[in-house]
Amino acid sequence: MKLFFAPQTRAVSSRWAMEEVAAPHDLVRLKFPDELTNPELQQANPLGQIPTLVDGDQVVTESAAIALYLADRFPQAGLAPAPEERHEYYQWAFFVGAAIEPHLLEFFLQTVRLPEGERSQERASKAKESLDRVFGIVNDRLAGREYLLGDKFSMVDVVLGSVLGWAQMMNLLQGYEHVKAYSKRVHSRPAFERAVQ
Repeated sequence: MKLFFAPQTRAVSSRWAMEEVAAPHDLVRLKFPDELTNPELQQANPLGQIPTLVDGDQVVTESAAIALYLADRFPQAGLAPAPEERHEYYQWAFFVGAAIEPHLLEFFLQTVRLPEGERSQERASKAKESLDRVFGIVNDRLAGREYLLGDKFSMVDVVLGSVLGWAQMMNLLQGYEHVKAYSKRVHSRPAFERAVQ
């Protein structure tokens, strides 16, 4: 098993997932974006995107898909949910990718990444408004719960926890006390600490 990885990218989520399931693997460290033309990566993923996981003949791309794949691939880790919880598990995994990540990226671009003369305060404000709506939903979900599916950590917590780390860096979790406590909880896990070394 091989994971194409670069620090401070979405690939950290996949590395965290690998650590949670204790998957034996080779880690191919690349510099982002300079080394995405790596021939081995291009052969596995013609788009040259990270993370990319190669497991024998199976190639899995996209951080959430990799996390869910690993939970199923290593059932002994106990991170895939019970059958009656799978609909919520998938719903939250897709919610993160569809309702949180695009607005986080937009806010990051308009406040940090783009040169000052190219930034739009209006677009940053709209992204922040959208994030406030979704973090409100997540905050309500976490009221009285340790994790998204209840009292047991599952792989969907890696998916959400990864983007919350990014949101916390941009100081976007103020006022969402359940989300902040959850973020602290998941980021204190030994597997996460190993993933960011």
